[in-house]
Amino acid sequence: MIVCADADLDRAADGAWIGSCMNTGHYCCGTERIYVVKEVYDEFLRLVLEKGKGLRQGPQHGWDEDIGAVFWDRQMAIIEAHVEDARAKGANILMGGRRNPNLPGLYYEPTVITEVDNSMDIMLLETFGPVLCIQKVASEAEALALANDSEFGLNGNVWTKDKEKGYRLASAIDTGACSVNDMAVSYGIPAAPFGGRKNSGIGQVNGKKGIRGYCHEMPIVIDRFGGKLQSGYPYSAKSAEGMKKLMDFLWVKTPLGRWLS
Repeated sequence: MIVCADADLDRAADGAWIGSCMNTGHYCCGTERIYVVKEVYDEFLRLVLEKGKGLRQGPQHGWDEDIGAVFWDRQMAIIEAHVEDARAKGANILMGGRRNPNLPGLYYEPTVITEVDNSMDIMLLETFGPVLCIQKVASEAEALALANDSEFGLNGNVWTKDKEKGYRLASAIDTGACSVNDMAVSYGIPAAPFGGRKNSGIGQVNGKKGIRGYCHEMPIVIDRFGGKLQSGYPYSAKSAEGMKKLMDFLWVKTPLGRWLS
């Protein structure tokens, strides 16, 4: 996620929470890293923390629960290890950063972490949990470079009021898809091919390309004119010399041949 200086910060803060914590962060397009330009970093962070105060967690809320349980004890161990690695390497845990002590089961609190960098597992690996990792950057160019400095590339999002700039940045992110002022919506568009770059998958589903991936294209070649086969078999010095002359004509010695080729 890249937040530009001209972004609608209120909407971007909502996008950060949704992108990172929808389905408790357990979905393939979840936002793992957030890069915010320095001019709006403080205000963006303030909005994120303010919005985080009202999030509800626990089975008592039913369908009104905002942050659900972690789906597997082994996934909980990964989330805890990544957060603790970041903490040990100097990151600031501004919210959450632990299992919810008031709830039984595998509930990890919605978490906001700053002062992160690419020395930390949480910025290099897939955490797959309800964690916002927010890094201040000097410029959009730095944000783009950091966004692409990853072995993964499934989905991204860019936040700016300048849609042309958003398109340029989105096009430059090395991901399978990217949204401008939204997150992960491409997966919900059946006509849009869905797939990742680098270590985020092979091939695509959905769209014409995805449908064709389930097909087998079978070439059938039918003789046009009939007559004697021109395969040159059985071989002879004469047939080899004739083939050399044909290749010279097509690719080497005549302007007509070069034009035809």
